[in-house]
Amino acid sequence: MSSDTDCRSVTCQASPNIALIKYWGKRNEELILPDNDSLSITLDTNDMHSYTTVSTSSSMTCDTFYFDGVQQTKLASRMQKVLNEIRRRTKDDKIKFVEIRSHNTFPASSGLASSASAYASLAIALTNLFNLDDSQSTAAYLARIGSGSAVRSIHGGFVRWSSEGECLSSCVFPAEHWSELRIVILIFNSSKKAVSSTDAMQRTRQTSTLFQARLSTINEKMTQLIEAIKNKDFNTFAKIVMMDSSQFHAVCMDTYPPVIYLNEQSKHLIHLVHAYNQMDGDQTTKV
Repeated sequence: MSSDTDCRSVTCQASPNIALIKYWGKRNEELILPDNDSLSITLDTNDMHSYTTVSTSSSMTCDTFYFDGVQQTKLASRMQKVLNEIRRRTKDDKIKFVEIRSHNTFPASSGLASSASAYASLAIALTNLFNLDDSQSTAAYLARIGSGSAVRSIHGGFVRWSSEGECLSSCVFPAEHWSELRIVILIFNSSKKAVSSTDAMQRTRQTSTLFQARLSTINEKMTQLIEAIKNKDFNTFAKIVMMDSSQFHAVCMDTYPPVIYLNEQSKHLIHLVHAYNQMDGDQTTKV
């Protein structure tokens, strides 16, 4: 962080997180309060991250946002919401506007949670830039109102996002707890998703007959998965994660019109993983 009497700047990195038990559905769109608890693992910043620099000075006349060096013509409504919340909380009346420069080391809007790492890095940077109290909980709140899953990227390791109370996140186990665990990411299509998660969630809540059935299974799966992580029980861990993924996509297909995130390569990989796990009649989970 650099500062002088007028111009201040903070740079922060945050990584995307991979959902193990997925968050799907908001009971409050404005505050992004989730319908269910979720559990994720945050990737290493050395592998994937969003890099965000936030600057402010009294000479600025408007908020500006640069992504990959290109100035955006308009701030997204959720980014503006985060900045409005900062202005509400800060006591520095001299500072009115900010400049945001952000860069991802991986494809955006292709299912790799780029909004999670982007808003987490933005939230942490803003919290430090304006020296806000309770920095971690404040950053978590700011990240959440920007992008729900961003609340999980505030922490490293295995992270739980609660659907109760203030709906903030907490680290259940640090990454070092299961350091031998590896996440393999295959990008079949780096183009933007046809249906955004926000629109898809709203559609699911309105039309899916399986949505409530999925919610009724979440708490038990969360308990079982946390126990599996505690014991480093990969067989149980992988089974729960794969079953939740399949259930999630079933709910998406049950949505009308259906939300289809799996492509033919994804389906082929799913079949390949199960075939590999059952080679020679061995039911032990390997992948």
